[in-house]
Amino acid sequence: MAVQERILATAVRMFTTIGIKNVTMFDIARECGISKKTVYEHFTDKAELIQAGIRTLLETLREELTNNRNEAADAIDEVIRTTANIQARARTMNPVMLYEVQKYHPEIAKEIAQFRRDEVLQHIRTNLQRGMEEGLYNSYFNVDIIARMRQLQLETVFEPLQYPDAEFEPNEVMHEITTNYIMGIATLKGRKLAGRYLKIEEQDLTTI
Repeated sequence: MAVQERILATAVRMFTTIGIKNVTMFDIARECGISKKTVYEHFTDKAELIQAGIRTLLETLREELTNNRNEAADAIDEVIRTTANIQARARTMNPVMLYEVQKYHPEIAKEIAQFRRDEVLQHIRTNLQRGMEEGLYNSYFNVDIIARMRQLQLETVFEPLQYPDAEFEPNEVMHEITTNYIMGIATLKGRKLAGRYLKIEEQDLTTI
């Protein structure tokens, strides 16, 4: 791995686990086993490194969404794969990072907001249309409204005001809202398929 790539990968890992404010350029250099001067040879300042790190993270998320769409057997499988990715990332991401980006780096925060608005929302819309074409989702609802509802669900799972850590475990919250989201939009065929994916007994499907 080239030095610049190593610096960037290290920065992303430290930002997401520790937070941005508590990580210095010296910390990143030490973690990489190089001098701080070498870090500055590749990145002018910490702000540039933060921007590059966030863009790298967004590109990773973009690739995951694309891979989930291409590798999933059907629309419901795609939702479950995407949910698993979010859960895995949440286990290693400190929510303080996003708070610090919003507070101290508004220009970078705009890029995150645009990614959510343009790409995540479009991904959900595309999944809804796929599910309808496959006969797994009902076709009577407004795709734009349901897509925004799902996006809000995903964003509020890790919102401490909605689900305080002391009372709720994020993965359990994600599982519950995803199960009910799928069952709420699925046809009978889709509910049966989702039941197999989610390991729900067939006699229980009528109670969801």
